[in-house]
Amino acid sequence: MKGIFTNKRANFIFLLTIVVTVLLGCGAVQNNAAVTNHTGSALKTSEEVETEETGEEPANQELYIVEDLNMADETISLYSISEAKQYRYNYTMTTKFLDKYGKASMWAEFTIGSVVTIDGFLPSSGALMQVQKSDDVWVYEDLSKYTIDTEKNLIKINGSNYKITGSTKAYSDTEKILVDSIGSDDILTVVGQDKDIISIAVTTGHGFIHLTNTELFDDSMIFIGNKIVSMVNGEEVIEVPEGTYKITVANNGWGGSGDYTVVRNETTEINLDDLKGDGPSYCLITFLVTAPDTYVYIDGEQIDVTEPQYVQYGNHSLRVDCAGYNSWNKTLVVNSAEATITLALESESGETASEPWTEEPEEEEAEEESESESEEPSNNEDYDYEVDYLTTIADLLGTLND
Repeated sequence: MKGIFTNKRANFIFLLTIVVTVLLGCGAVQNNAAVTNHTGSALKTSEEVETEETGEEPANQELYIVEDLNMADETISLYSISEAKQYRYNYTMTTKFLDKYGKASMWAEFTIGSVVTIDGFLPSSGALMQVQKSDDVWVYEDLSKYTIDTEKNLIKINGSNYKITGSTKAYSDTEKILVDSIGSDDILTVVGQDKDIISIAVTTGHGFIHLTNTELFDDSMIFIGNKIVSMVNGEEVIEVPEGTYKITVANNGWGGSGDYTVVRNETTEINLDDLKGDGPSYCLITFLVTAPDTYVYIDGEQIDVTEPQYVQYGNHSLRVDCAGYNSWNKTLVVNSAEATITLALESESGETASEPWTEEPEEEEAEEESESESEEPSNNEDYDYEVDYLTTIADLLGTLND
């Protein structure tokens, strides 16, 4: 298929989130987890880390510390306590996230510093099959009354002393910190086993979001700020850090956004009927392709990328195929009147086609341009493009409804 182009900067006023692991070429899907060797601890400055690639199956019942849960590109970084290494895995909406009792839990509950076990890969995507909070550890949450003795490497909680070891990890958000940088007014989540501390996470306070009138959006995604993505499953309460969030929903032609403030230990009521807008609504999407013969499919049907497409508000499957480039499947979440999407594909050799591809001129035009020493088609300087590699939705969320 051939692409069309505009002379306007690409305006990303939509949400795009990966829900299926990127396919490697047209072959089988595998999990290329990045492994980072950690030599530091919460007691000393971490040294520079070295990264390598692995496709190893995760060891069952081994304990891991959650070091990052990126809901934008659907990856989770886990620190193996026994191996002193960090593994980064993909997960999808079919990955099971379970609490320590084996009941379904929300992604947002797996905060930095949580201790978990993992189980296997999904055969269809290569993503993790299951992540479960460990029942072999104890947890103190929202801890404000504690005493840290950095000389003796002890933390006193409820009158009992616990040991900070060379393996203890301390975090502030996703950053690793030293124990002696923790302030007396900080709120902590502390995880341990017996008398040893496994992890310490500096946290803010938490509040609650209560979703009501969810019928229009059940089984669709809800975006809470640019870090928290979850599924709407009927009326429910979601625990989130205190702060102000832009909350976005879209499904079956309906959708909208609103700003809400979550206060510590309080519940914010959100009536999703207030976000449904006028519907059913459609978005006019223009696709800019970066390579010739790119084939695009929405909900399994091939579209003509030379023409803008009207796409109903909500979640849609988006597949892109092109010979010589890595094919991929994504979920397109549509919630704006217009959008321009640049499909920047990565070649099988690892290079990215980052400039919009222009089709060759008609024969008569080619003859005219030959007089001005025109060669192979290239970008026209009259065009002004913004190319985004579509690796995360974090930046896209910031432009929603601008």
